[in-house]
Amino acid sequence: MAADPQPSILTALLQDARHEFLRAAEALPAPGRGGAIGRLNSGGWIVAHVARQDDAIWNVALQGLDPDPWLAEQDVGYGSEPSTPPFDEALDALRRILDRSHAYIDTLRGSDLAQLVRRSPSRGVDDRIADALAREIGHMLAHAGELSAIGSLVGAPDLGLPGRLQHVREAADRMGEEGGAARG
Repeated sequence: MAADPQPSILTALLQDARHEFLRAAEALPAPGRGGAIGRLNSGGWIVAHVARQDDAIWNVALQGLDPDPWLAEQDVGYGSEPSTPPFDEALDALRRILDRSHAYIDTLRGSDLAQLVRRSPSRGVDDRIADALAREIGHMLAHAGELSAIGSLVGAPDLGLPGRLQHVREAADRMGEEGGAARG
Protein backbone atom coordinates (compact mmCIF):
# COMPACT_ATOMS: atom_id res chain seq x y z
CA MET A 1 0.00 0.00 0.00
CA ALA A 2 1.38 3.40 -0.96
CA ALA A 3 1.90 6.05 1.70
CA ASP A 4 -0.64 8.86 1.87
CA PRO A 5 0.85 11.83 0.01
CA GLN A 6 -1.54 14.41 1.48
CA PRO A 7 -2.51 15.44 4.99
CA SER A 8 -5.95 14.50 6.24
CA ILE A 9 -8.71 17.07 5.90
CA LEU A 10 -8.91 16.89 9.73
CA THR A 11 -5.36 18.20 10.07
CA ALA A 12 -6.21 21.06 7.72
CA LEU A 13 -9.30 21.87 9.78
CA LEU A 14 -7.26 21.81 13.00
CA GLN A 15 -4.76 24.26 11.52
CA ASP A 16 -7.68 26.53 10.56
CA ALA A 17 -9.23 26.21 14.03
CA ARG A 18 -5.89 27.12 15.60
CA HIS A 19 -5.58 30.12 13.28
CA GLU A 20 -9.09 31.30 14.16
CA PHE A 21 -8.50 30.87 17.89
CA LEU A 22 -5.28 32.89 17.68
CA ARG A 23 -7.07 35.54 15.59
CA ALA A 24 -9.84 35.81 18.21
CA ALA A 25 -7.31 36.00 21.04
CA GLU A 26 -5.25 38.70 19.36
CA ALA A 27 -8.39 40.77 18.63
CA LEU A 28 -9.73 40.63 22.20
CA PRO A 29 -9.79 44.16 23.68
CA ALA A 30 -8.16 44.82 27.05
CA PRO A 31 -11.32 44.75 29.19
CA GLY A 32 -12.01 41.14 28.15
CA ARG A 33 -8.44 40.02 28.58
CA GLY A 34 -8.44 40.36 32.34
CA GLY A 35 -11.90 39.21 33.32
CA ALA A 36 -13.90 42.42 33.33
CA ILE A 37 -17.14 40.64 32.47
CA GLY A 38 -18.34 39.36 35.82
CA ARG A 39 -18.89 35.62 35.83
CA LEU A 40 -17.35 34.92 32.41
CA ASN A 41 -13.89 33.42 32.08
CA SER A 42 -11.09 35.92 31.65
CA GLY A 43 -9.40 36.04 28.27
CA GLY A 44 -6.14 35.05 29.96
CA TRP A 45 -7.76 31.93 31.42
CA ILE A 46 -9.32 30.92 28.09
CA VAL A 47 -6.06 31.34 26.17
CA ALA A 48 -4.00 29.52 28.82
CA HIS A 49 -6.59 26.72 29.03
CA VAL A 50 -6.61 26.10 25.28
CA ALA A 51 -2.83 26.38 25.04
CA ARG A 52 -2.31 23.90 27.88
CA GLN A 53 -4.59 21.29 26.31
CA ASP A 54 -3.03 21.75 22.88
CA ASP A 55 0.45 21.41 24.39
CA ALA A 56 -0.54 18.25 26.29
CA ILE A 57 -1.83 16.53 23.16
CA TRP A 58 0.42 17.58 20.29
CA ASN A 59 3.70 18.34 22.04
CA VAL A 60 3.79 16.16 25.15
CA ALA A 61 1.72 13.04 24.30
CA LEU A 62 2.55 12.76 20.61
CA GLN A 63 6.04 14.24 20.33
CA GLY A 64 7.36 13.38 23.79
CA LEU A 65 8.37 16.97 24.50
CA ASP A 66 8.38 18.52 27.95
CA PRO A 67 5.31 20.59 28.83
CA ASP A 68 5.59 24.33 28.42
CA PRO A 69 6.95 25.50 31.82
CA TRP A 70 4.69 28.54 32.14
CA LEU A 71 1.56 26.59 31.23
CA ALA A 72 2.46 23.77 33.61
CA GLU A 73 2.24 26.24 36.50
CA GLN A 74 -1.24 27.48 35.55
CA ASP A 75 -4.38 25.95 37.08
CA VAL A 76 -6.52 26.22 33.95
CA GLY A 77 -7.85 22.71 33.43
CA TYR A 78 -11.45 21.57 33.40
CA GLY A 79 -13.02 22.21 36.78
CA SER A 80 -10.29 24.54 37.99
CA GLU A 81 -11.17 27.60 40.02
CA PRO A 82 -11.72 30.79 38.02
CA SER A 83 -8.50 32.75 37.67
CA THR A 84 -6.99 35.53 35.59
CA PRO A 85 -3.62 34.43 34.25
CA PRO A 86 -1.80 37.37 32.64
CA PHE A 87 -3.20 37.58 29.13
CA ASP A 88 0.05 38.55 27.41
CA GLU A 89 1.89 35.64 29.04
CA ALA A 90 -0.90 33.26 28.04
CA LEU A 91 -0.80 34.54 24.46
CA ASP A 92 2.99 34.13 24.36
CA ALA A 93 2.60 30.55 25.64
CA LEU A 94 -0.05 29.84 23.01
CA ARG A 95 2.24 31.04 20.24
CA ARG A 96 5.10 28.90 21.62
CA ILE A 97 3.09 25.71 21.73
CA LEU A 98 1.53 26.29 18.32
CA ASP A 99 5.02 26.83 16.88
CA ARG A 100 6.28 23.63 18.55
CA SER A 101 3.49 21.47 17.15
CA HIS A 102 2.70 22.99 13.75
CA ALA A 103 5.25 21.02 11.75
CA TYR A 104 4.34 17.75 13.50
CA ILE A 105 0.64 18.17 12.71
CA ASP A 106 1.49 18.92 9.08
CA THR A 107 3.24 15.52 8.82
CA LEU A 108 0.12 13.57 9.79
CA ARG A 109 -1.53 11.62 6.99
CA GLY A 110 -4.78 9.68 6.80
CA SER A 111 -2.99 6.43 7.63
CA ASP A 112 -1.72 7.96 10.90
CA LEU A 113 -5.18 8.77 12.24
CA ALA A 114 -5.88 5.30 13.67
CA GLN A 115 -2.70 5.37 15.78
CA LEU A 116 -3.43 5.10 19.50
CA VAL A 117 -2.13 8.04 21.47
CA ARG A 118 -2.94 7.66 25.15
CA ARG A 119 -5.61 6.53 27.53
CA SER A 120 -8.13 9.28 28.11
CA PRO A 121 -8.81 9.51 31.86
CA SER A 122 -12.15 11.20 31.32
CA ARG A 123 -13.44 8.70 28.75
CA GLY A 124 -11.64 5.56 29.94
CA VAL A 125 -10.71 4.49 26.41
CA ASP A 126 -7.65 4.74 24.23
CA ASP A 127 -7.60 7.81 22.03
CA ARG A 128 -6.72 7.71 18.38
CA ILE A 129 -5.08 10.65 16.62
CA ALA A 130 -8.37 11.13 14.73
CA ASP A 131 -10.21 11.44 18.07
CA ALA A 132 -7.70 14.00 19.32
CA LEU A 133 -8.00 15.98 16.09
CA ALA A 134 -11.79 16.05 16.20
CA ARG A 135 -11.96 17.05 19.87
CA GLU A 136 -9.28 19.71 19.53
CA ILE A 137 -11.00 21.23 16.48
CA GLY A 138 -14.21 21.57 18.48
CA HIS A 139 -12.35 22.84 21.53
CA MET A 140 -10.49 25.52 19.59
CA LEU A 141 -13.54 26.74 17.68
CA ALA A 142 -15.77 26.77 20.77
CA HIS A 143 -13.28 28.85 22.72
CA ALA A 144 -12.65 31.13 19.71
CA GLY A 145 -16.38 31.80 19.80
CA GLU A 146 -16.20 32.44 23.54
CA LEU A 147 -13.40 34.99 23.03
CA SER A 148 -15.36 36.63 20.22
CA ALA A 149 -18.50 36.83 22.38
CA ILE A 150 -16.53 38.42 25.22
CA GLY A 151 -15.02 40.83 22.71
CA SER A 152 -18.48 41.82 21.49
CA LEU A 153 -19.48 42.63 25.08
CA VAL A 154 -16.62 45.12 25.35
CA GLY A 155 -17.17 46.75 21.97
CA ALA A 156 -15.03 44.70 19.57
CA PRO A 157 -16.32 44.20 16.01
CA ASP A 158 -17.62 40.79 14.90
CA LEU A 159 -14.76 38.67 13.57
CA GLY A 160 -16.97 36.56 11.31
CA LEU A 161 -15.76 33.29 12.78
CA PRO A 162 -14.76 30.81 11.56
CA GLY A 163 -13.29 32.80 8.70
CA ARG A 164 -12.09 31.49 5.34
CA LEU A 165 -10.77 28.09 6.48
CA GLN A 166 -7.86 28.47 4.10
CA HIS A 167 -6.12 25.19 5.05
CA VAL A 168 -9.31 23.22 4.35
CA ARG A 169 -9.81 24.99 1.02
CA GLU A 170 -6.25 24.17 -0.04
CA ALA A 171 -6.59 20.53 1.07
CA ALA A 172 -9.87 20.17 -0.82
CA ASP A 173 -8.28 21.70 -3.92
CA ARG A 174 -5.37 19.22 -3.70
CA MET A 175 -7.79 16.31 -3.31
CA GLY A 176 -9.74 17.49 -6.36
CA GLU A 177 -6.55 17.77 -8.41
CA GLU A 178 -5.43 14.28 -7.41
CA GLY A 179 -8.85 12.83 -8.16
CA GLY A 180 -8.86 14.44 -11.60
CA ALA A 181 -5.33 13.20 -12.33
CA ALA A 182 -6.27 9.67 -11.30
CA ARG A 183 -9.32 9.70 -13.58
CA GLY A 184 -7.57 11.48 -16.44
